[in-house]
Amino acid sequence: MVKNFYKFSLSNEPIDVSSLAAELRDPAAGAVVTFDGRVRNHNEGKSVSHLEYQSYPALAISTGQRILEEEAARYGLLRAIATHRTGSLQIGEATVWLGVASAHRGPAFDAARTIMERLKYELPIWKKETYADGQTEWVGPDHKSAATGREKEELPAWAGELLEIWISPGNDFRGRHEKGRLDHGIIGVSEIECVAGMGLRGDRYFGYKPDFKGQVTFFDAAAVEAVREKFSQPDLSSSVFRRNLIVRGIDLSAWAGKRFRFQGIDFEASEECKPCYWMDEAVAPGTEEFLKANFRGGLRARILTDGILKIVASKPAE
Repeated sequence: MVKNFYKFSLSNEPIDVSSLAAELRDPAAGAVVTFDGRVRNHNEGKSVSHLEYQSYPALAISTGQRILEEEAARYGLLRAIATHRTGSLQIGEATVWLGVASAHRGPAFDAARTIMERLKYELPIWKKETYADGQTEWVGPDHKSAATGREKEELPAWAGELLEIWISPGNDFRGRHEKGRLDHGIIGVSEIECVAGMGLRGDRYFGYKPDFKGQVTFFDAAAVEAVREKFSQPDLSSSVFRRNLIVRGIDLSAWAGKRFRFQGIDFEASEECKPCYWMDEAVAPGTEEFLKANFRGGLRARILTDGILKIVASKPAE
């Protein structure tokens, strides 16, 4: 029997508990702990009739697998198996099943609890609750950020304007060294859906990889204007920079590594978005070096809560 076996999966069919439990058998295991999470008929005082789970499969599977492997290494597990349901579920059906095997009971209990907490708060899976009165509600990760695991808190709100929104279905520059750029096009929209831990729906980086630092990029309108003036291109479109959100009135350089709220959505800024040599081709020779100065490259950020961004002036902080 192969040891050190860890597997996470999604299923749109009822969970086969007996088959999964059989995969936990290991002659070196002195303890096996399992958890069977089920649909209950109530939530926060409301009567629940049924649930529906939706996921981004590729990201959910890679995230779940990573969690199992990290916690198995931490607790010295021999085996760790978990599966999560998707689709419509009735009261009493299993929503998630987890099993761990280890040499001793202490690590098995501790690992099972830790893994379940992380799956609950980190998996990109959304739950739609339908109540007995016919009302519905999409439920997120229990008032915690899927990206950070921290409690929601009052964050400083950006008092600035969102002037333009750009998304593209594919990468023109990434991985194209010495191959020539592609031409996926870039689309300007008046509003965009932000999905926590995933990105902007419809953009090339949506669900790109777990905990990706550049789920969204902010770009200062002042940088656009500076490039137009520097390279004598007054009609240059801001779309050529392939940044998502063109903003005005915000000092992006002051926010790297910080969390903030913009139009009611929480973000965690990661780092400056470094310009690449492709900018010399897209705009004019020297653009790359020009954008490297004064934080003109833009700000990369993770999305912490769901919401809709619109091209309107944001409200000033209270």
